[in-house]
Amino acid sequence: MLRIESESRWDALALTCKLARYHWFLVEPDSEHWDVYVPLADERCDELPRDLHERIVDWLNEREINEVAVHTEAADLTLTRT
Repeated sequence: MLRIESESRWDALALTCKLARYHWFLVEPDSEHWDVYVPLADERCDELPRDLHERIVDWLNEREINEVAVHTEAADLTLTRT
């Protein structure tokens, strides 16, 4: 399971638009955070699939977000915009 953190509901919803070919769900863990969850076929992966990585970086660039925390079952990652 992949978890992508967001501090904005609108940013999180914009990310879900980028994930059209993936199954995803949105969770509000508290009133100031939104997490997008994406189930992955390989639960123990420590790297993101290339396509998914590119979609997240595109989202960062479009939303002008400098970085985002991404969590997999095996690793915690920080992605930055280009």
